Amino acid sequence: MLATPRPRSTFSNAQIAEYFYSPCRDQYDESVPEYFRCRCEKVRKQTSRNGFTKLMQHVHSEHPTFQEEMLADTTAQIGSVAHDARRTAMNHFGWLEWIVKANLLLMFCENAYTSLEPISVETLRALLEGVTRSVEAAVAAELPDAFGIMFDGWAHSSEHFVAVFAYYEGNGIAKSVLLSMAPVINEPDEDLSAHTHRDVLAEMLERDFGKDLSCCKYLVGDNCSMNRRLATIMQVPLVGCASHRLYRAVQQHLAQNEDDLAAVQALMAKLRTIKQSTKLRFKTTLWPAIRQDTHWGSTFSMVHRYFALLEFLDLDDEELMDLLPPPACNRRLKKLYADLKDFESVSKAFKEEREPTGRAGLGCVRVLKGNGARLTASKKWALRPFLQVDPAPDNNREEAETHSLVQRLEKRCRLGAREARYCLVGSIPATSNKVERFFSVARATLGHERNGLQPIALEMVLFLRENSRFWDGSTVDQLL
Repeated sequence: MLATPRPRSTFSNAQIAEYFYSPCRDQYDESVPEYFRCRCEKVRKQTSRNGFTKLMQHVHSEHPTFQEEMLADTTAQIGSVAHDARRTAMNHFGWLEWIVKANLLLMFCENAYTSLEPISVETLRALLEGVTRSVEAAVAAELPDAFGIMFDGWAHSSEHFVAVFAYYEGNGIAKSVLLSMAPVINEPDEDLSAHTHRDVLAEMLERDFGKDLSCCKYLVGDNCSMNRRLATIMQVPLVGCASHRLYRAVQQHLAQNEDDLAAVQALMAKLRTIKQSTKLRFKTTLWPAIRQDTHWGSTFSMVHRYFALLEFLDLDDEELMDLLPPPACNRRLKKLYADLKDFESVSKAFKEEREPTGRAGLGCVRVLKGNGARLTASKKWALRPFLQVDPAPDNNREEAETHSLVQRLEKRCRLGAREARYCLVGSIPATSNKVERFFSVARATLGHERNGLQPIALEMVLFLRENSRFWDGSTVDQLL
C-alpha cells in the first residue's frame, strides 16, 4: 500500500506559527520562554532546537483547514506578504524600502555586499516611478470630496519647494496624506504670489488625484499676507498656525529685554572661544549656547544655560567680568526665564498634536464639544463651508393631507431647532508643525552627498516615505 504524500503547504511553518500562536505571558505581562498559546487557547511547549515540530503537530490535528483560513484572512492579519509576491518582487521591494526609509543613495542598490541581489539604478528609478503612480492612485481612491490642505514653503539652494498635505476624516478618524512636494517656480515669468500658489494647487489636484480645488474646505498655514490672500481667493477659511502665532508673540515679549539678552549673547560668545571653553571643560560638561534669530527656543536654551554656567565662571578673569551682566540684569533675566518656561511648555503641547482641533477659532471647539447650538451668528457664518446639509424627505403632499395646520407648524419648528451638523471639524490641525518636521526630513534626505538629486526624484522619495502605508511588496509585484 502506497503512502499518500501530504500536499505542499502554501505557507511556511514560520508563517503558520506566527499566525496561530502568541507567546504566553506571566502575571507581570512578560513572555514565558518556550511556551506558546494557540488561537484555540491551548498552550504548547516548543524548544528552539526543535523548530516548529510540536506547534505544527497541533495545527495539523486541531486545525486541518488552516490553509483555507489563512488564505481567506487579510495580508495584515497574516503578518507577511511574502507568500503573495514573487521572490524578485520582494527583492525589489526590499531595495526600494531600504533606500527610501534609510535616506540612502540611489546607486546603493548596485552594492554587491548586501544580502539582497543587486539591481541597476535604472531599474530602481523605473520602480520608483511606478510605485509612485500606484500610490497616487491609492490616495486618489481614499481621498474624499471634502478635505483640508496644510502647506508651507521651503527654500533650498535656488529652488523654492511647497509641501502640501491633505487632512480628512475616514471612519470617524482624522487622517493626513502627503499630496505634493514640488518647486513652485518652473518658468521665468512665474513668481511666489497667491495666484501662482492657487494655480499650482489646482493643477496638482486635477492632474494627480482627479479632484477639483473646490474640494478644499480650509487652509492651514502661517499667518502671513500671502496665505491670507490665497484663502481669500479660494474663498475658504485660513486656520493660522498656533505655533507661528506663539512665535510672533514671543518675539514681541523678547523685544522688551533685548539689551539683557544681548549681554548674555556676548558672554556666551566669549565662553565659546578656545581659551574660555578649555577652562569650562575642567569644571563642567555643559557647553555655552547662543541664540538664533529664526528659532525663539534657542533664546530659552541660552538663558537656561547661562544660569547653569554662572557658578562655574572664573570671577578673577577680567575679560569675563567686563561681559558679565550686573545683578539688576540677572533679576530681569530670571523673570524672563520664568516666562520662557511657560512659552516652552505651550510650544511642546502644540508639537504633540494629540487633538487635531481648530483652536484657531471658527467655533470648532464648541462643535466638537457638542455645543453647536450655542454658536453665534458670526461663527455660524465662518463655519458655513463645513455645514453638512441632510436631504429633506419629500412628503409635503402627504403631510398636507394627514396633518392639520397647527401640527405642520409645530413640526417645522422642531426641524428648525434641530442642531446643524458640521463635517471635517475634527480633522482641522491647530498647527502646521507637521510640515516643519517634514522639511527637516527633506533636508536630511538631500544632505551633503545628494545635492545633485533632481527635484522630481526628491519628491518621489519623500512621497513614498511619507505615504508608506499605501504600498508594500504586493504593489511592487503588480508592477513587475
